[in-house]
Amino acid sequence: MQSSTASKQAVSEDQLVGTLAAFLHHIFKTCGPKGGMLEVIDELGLSLTQLKAVQLLSSVDAHDMSVKQLGDSLELSLPAISRAVDGLVHRGLVTRTEDEEDRRIKRVRPTKEANQLVARLTDIRFSQLGEFVETLTPRERTKLSAALAVLAERDDIAELVTQGHATASERETTSHHKETR
Repeated sequence: MQSSTASKQAVSEDQLVGTLAAFLHHIFKTCGPKGGMLEVIDELGLSLTQLKAVQLLSSVDAHDMSVKQLGDSLELSLPAISRAVDGLVHRGLVTRTEDEEDRRIKRVRPTKEANQLVARLTDIRFSQLGEFVETLTPRERTKLSAALAVLAERDDIAELVTQGHATASERETTSHHKETR
């Protein structure tokens, strides 16, 4: 009877953070060293700032921003984000245009290539997670699935879980649709 009571007691926040950190450390360590996201990013020669900018611009909510808005979102100075945007324009990952209402404002938006890059990086990460899941025993899969199902009920995660089931071609179609709006 004591063991069932003990199993129902809440886990301390510190204990949960420690376990989650160890799990994520393992995932990041094993899902990426060979042929992973970091290699692709390295091959592209993008800085972390440029990668974050492309990812932000390719998101559903922010596909067109002023250079200042982009810098503010990434907590960067205007000169720093301007240099990053210059490199992205040079690589064909974003376009920079004058704002229609105020010519002093420069607006940036991702190109089709940027959206494809973000989709490719996402696909790499998902495939690597699939490789990790293949290493799990049936018992581990069942328990992990049950734990994630509880979290997937949260509104902020439920939407992402639904989006996560999109295939690469569906994400490209969505990205293309965003560009044509």
